[in-house]
Amino acid sequence: MPDSDETTEIIERPSGGESIIYCNGKRNGQPNKTISSIIVNRVLEKVAENFRDSTAIKSVSDQIYREHSGHICGDLCMISTDFQSETIVVSRCTNVPVYFYQRGFMDSWHTPAEQIGAVKVLHPSITEIPMEPGTTILMLSEGALNAGKNTMEADEIEDLILSTIEESSEFTADNMAEFFLKRAITLDSYKPQEDMTVIVLKVCSDSPSFSRKIFLTCPVPKYQSIY
Repeated sequence: MPDSDETTEIIERPSGGESIIYCNGKRNGQPNKTISSIIVNRVLEKVAENFRDSTAIKSVSDQIYREHSGHICGDLCMISTDFQSETIVVSRCTNVPVYFYQRGFMDSWHTPAEQIGAVKVLHPSITEIPMEPGTTILMLSEGALNAGKNTMEADEIEDLILSTIEESSEFTADNMAEFFLKRAITLDSYKPQEDMTVIVLKVCSDSPSFSRKIFLTCPVPKYQSIY
């Protein structure tokens, strides 16, 4: 479809670092683009005010729940690099796992977590790890993870992710994201059944420049080829 029900945005943190915020919004259980945009932008506002990730997410969840009594909610994942604490913070309000690789070890955070806005008191799953060269974080939304009615076991997916990290030193974050997105589309026979989002964060041992760069490509619906 020309418009995705999922929303993903990036913001520079006031104290240094970046935050990537993803949400699949739902109204009465049905995917909804407007809801995902509202939730993400409200979290962005809290981050801009220098709220901690956990506080920002809980505050927005409280607002959404008070306004809509649980009829509006969303699967949310927030991945932050905090230059002040020199850590990576991963916050999950979703059952979708987030995979991580660090110090030669591959695992995932997969504890079930309540959706943002769905409950009166939210308890997001939050993990903090040191920011070290070689660390890689990967999130696949439900559409990308379950493409082709995928029945792969969790350890098989982790092995695939591990192979892309260890077998090719040339795999950048962009390369990894493109690989897993193309794989998901192929598994759905080039006709994606759900929205797909792939987020990859990779900490490199050196930086090619001292410039902060953001690069975005976006299809214009009028000229987009629809599957």
